Amino acid sequence: MKLLGSIGFVGLLLGNVLTAQAQSAPSLPLSSALEDEKVRRTVVKFAPLSLIDPDNTVQFGIERLFGQHHGVHLEFGYGWEGMNLWRNSQSTRYTDREVWRGRVEWRYYLNKTNQPRGRYIAVEGLYKQIDAQETGTVGVGCTSGPCQYYQFISAPIHKYVWGGHIKFGRQFALAPDSRWLADVYLGLGVRWRNIDRLQSPDGSYFYGYARGWFDTFGPTPYAILSVSYGAKIGYSF
Repeated sequence: MKLLGSIGFVGLLLGNVLTAQAQSAPSLPLSSALEDEKVRRTVVKFAPLSLIDPDNTVQFGIERLFGQHHGVHLEFGYGWEGMNLWRNSQSTRYTDREVWRGRVEWRYYLNKTNQPRGRYIAVEGLYKQIDAQETGTVGVGCTSGPCQYYQFISAPIHKYVWGGHIKFGRQFALAPDSRWLADVYLGLGVRWRNIDRLQSPDGSYFYGYARGWFDTFGPTPYAILSVSYGAKIGYSF
């Protein structure tokens, strides 16, 4: 009986100690504790400035952080003729426009982080393709003097653009402990572009309508300096 009494006394004493510790410990909602421990390494983004680009697109991206410094960002955009805000004299020359744009980017965050936030340096590769129908007239038999006659044509035209940039930027939360992020950057690089008019008649001279300030298919047979800048809105998870 003494042994059972001793065991009961020890059990009662331990129960009182554990109850006191539980009451003195700060209590947090379970959902908040789990949320604080969750690491958000992925961000889905939208690029609002791409809507007002001369070759505007609806553009989305996704970024994933690997380790504490390195991130990979992928982006894709598509635009069609009806959404273009810069239609001027080109609208009579180029019709049925479609724009495809893609970016691949490697980022190095300058500070150690478990989330893709802070200042970063990035190397970016760019690809853009524009497809359209070009209308105008061609002069036939013009090699030895005045053209023999002129012919109205409408033929496919394509532009292919490749480029690369080195960018500096910063990604930050829009509010303390917010999942919503802003991403702003500025970069400098170079780009090349090629115009494809393979279906134009051979041995003829093309006379198109007047070109606007933003002639999408203006010829540039050499590499040109390129500036990359923008702002994106993202949601992390």
